[in-house]
Amino acid sequence: MKSIQKNLDAVLSVLSLMGWKSSDFTEAQILTLRAGTAKREFHVFFASLGEKPLIALALPIDFSLPAYEDMYSRYLDFNFDIYLLLRRLEETSPETGFLLYFDDSRAYFYNVKGQERLIYCSNVEERSDRLFPHLERKKVENGSIENLVGKPTEQLANELNGWLQIWSAQLGSGAQAKRKTLDRFLRKLVLARYYTALFGCENPALLFDGFVNDPDHIEASRRLASPYRFLTGLFDFFKNRFSLSIFQPGKSETSFLSKADKIDNLLHLFLLEFNLLARVKFSLEVFLSIWCSESERLISTKKAYTTDRPGLKQRWAVEDMAVLKPVEADIVQEGAPWTLHLFDELAQYWIKYNQTRNLKKKEITGKDGGKSSTWVFREMQMDMFGASPDTLTDQGTIPNILNFTLQSSIRLKGVDSETQREILLFLFCAKCFEMWKKYDLPRESLDSLECAFQKGIG
Repeated sequence: MKSIQKNLDAVLSVLSLMGWKSSDFTEAQILTLRAGTAKREFHVFFASLGEKPLIALALPIDFSLPAYEDMYSRYLDFNFDIYLLLRRLEETSPETGFLLYFDDSRAYFYNVKGQERLIYCSNVEERSDRLFPHLERKKVENGSIENLVGKPTEQLANELNGWLQIWSAQLGSGAQAKRKTLDRFLRKLVLARYYTALFGCENPALLFDGFVNDPDHIEASRRLASPYRFLTGLFDFFKNRFSLSIFQPGKSETSFLSKADKIDNLLHLFLLEFNLLARVKFSLEVFLSIWCSESERLISTKKAYTTDRPGLKQRWAVEDMAVLKPVEADIVQEGAPWTLHLFDELAQYWIKYNQTRNLKKKEITGKDGGKSSTWVFREMQMDMFGASPDTLTDQGTIPNILNFTLQSSIRLKGVDSETQREILLFLFCAKCFEMWKKYDLPRESLDSLECAFQKGIG
């Protein structure tokens, strides 16, 4: 305990030289955190600017910080102890932006929301050079730590892909499963984790953290959770909740999952490590960097800065709600990133269409003295060869915009292999998740996801 107090006093002394006052800090408290069959104790206190805590400072009690090399060798962003701290901060102090975790030599500085490690110091000298200059109080007031730059997308993608490759090999070897099977299985888990990163765990089936435990307690974890039940329940959630057929395990995946009991320890460790990957790695930009070629990404960048490219009006024929000719996106010529951009633009068109209808609804309702039930659309002669919504909402607008866009407005060309098709389905699904969040859309069925691969209008 004396050594802990010594470390605490040393850090506070340095911070006081940097302009921090004693009134900026809360009193240190002992915090006991548990997961699985293990527990950890920490001294924790907070540094604040104004009323809200900004930085949580934590020291371990009776154990040491992990060596950076131990985590990096497996592409992990934190270990069990740091996971406990980040989770506790999110649950009880969501306004806290950063975590400084230190002992007598090492120090880690994390962005809490993205779970991203921003600075690592292996010794006291590195703290003075790499960490403390960012913590001068005046600099912090001017946004120095908010402006710390995290890893570029390419590096995040390389690390996530490296972790996936490690586990594709280990699980494949343990269950005698082909790499293609494991890659398909892992993409499903990545999609599920991306969903929880955007929307949280709305259902117990999404609780990956049921497998978090001290790695030395893996054997005890087996009594607490079943990987097979969790994984099948997870896939069932997405199949049933959103009609996502891509979560339906094929024969090879079913065979792999049937061997779950034989590789139980391995699956527990795999699902534990899955929780030790930073939330910031689960983004569409990272996925595009992993599953699309550099040339595809360059096409998207060039098109984004080209003003003379054909717009939607030149590629699409639409009459009111009836789509007479969908946009045809050639994957070979345009690449997946730009195709997803086109899908986004098409969805935006229908979002604005609904907004316009809502405004007209209000105008007509006002003229009718508030009798909304008397309002109807102008009579539309839907083209018999066009795709139009099967039903409308009570307000006369298109329900489930993303599903309708997939069903009616975009078709993919140049998809020449089953693997390419599976990756595109994965990316389109991730894009739908992103647009649900970005445009505040209802999370509804995506049973038309595969319509984009049909010819003509489905």
